[in-house]
Amino acid sequence: MTPTNLRDKLIEEIGLIPDTQLEEIYNIIHNFRLSSEKRQNILENTLKFAGSWNDLTDEEFRDLSDEISLRRQQSFRQRRDNERISN
Repeated sequence: MTPTNLRDKLIEEIGLIPDTQLEEIYNIIHNFRLSSEKRQNILENTLKFAGSWNDLTDEEFRDLSDEISLRRQQSFRQRRDNERISN
C-alpha cells in the first residue's frame, strides 16, 4: 500500500471515530510523531561519530580502549561501594 493510500485510509478511519475520542487519538498520533522525530535525531547525532576512530593509530586505539575499560571498572567499583554503604 502506498503512503498516499495509507493516509487516505487513516483519514477515513479518523472520520469514523466519535468526537469524544478525537483528542485521545490526536494525542496518540502527536506523541508517536514526536518520539519518531526524537529517535531520528538521536540516530543522526550518533552517526556523526561514525568513523571518528578511523584516524587513530593502532597504539592510540589500544590506549583509548584501555582507558575506557579502566573507567568502566572504576565506575562499577564505586557503584558497588556506594551500594554497600547505603545498605
